[in-house]
Amino acid sequence: MCDELHAFVDRQSKIHTELVLWDNGRLRLQMTSYLGSTLPPLEYVTSVRSIILRGNEVLVVHDPESTHILPGGRREPGETLMDTLDREVLEETGWTLKDVRLLGLRHFHHLTPRPVDDPYPYPNFIQLVYVAEADLFWPEAQQVDGYELGANFHRLDEVKGLPLTETERLYLGTIFTNGSEITEEESAS
Repeated sequence: MCDELHAFVDRQSKIHTELVLWDNGRLRLQMTSYLGSTLPPLEYVTSVRSIILRGNEVLVVHDPESTHILPGGRREPGETLMDTLDREVLEETGWTLKDVRLLGLRHFHHLTPRPVDDPYPYPNFIQLVYVAEADLFWPEAQQVDGYELGANFHRLDEVKGLPLTETERLYLGTIFTNGSEITEEESAS
């Protein structure tokens, strides 16, 4: 890992490390999740994601392989982080966002050789994780032939019963306390 990225992640609050498999298991990566509101070196940020709230409800996304609470995706050349987040969430869920704040990041480290024609940083890259409030729903903006099958809001008690990853559960735990949303005053204390 480059010295700059190594120094950055060492200053973050690590919450979980796990092995992830992509591309039918051909890509093995170590994913370490962190809490924090400081941006990493941007050349390592390949995608952005967000937990989306509507009051005390959480937006749950269904795709052919899983149920998750982190819609978002890859940055396109020239896009700002917020442009990417807005575009990806709108395409995947039909929702626009407001009150967006950085919650943390997921640091990925490849454990397998670099994929052929991979344009992204190797062996390390970052996904930023935000939390935001749902704003307006534009169903016509959703990709009809996209990977996601649907997205619906669920109460926190329902979300806790879903097959989420440990990292998703830990991120939720930083947002909610005893079933109610953490206020800015509580998070500052």
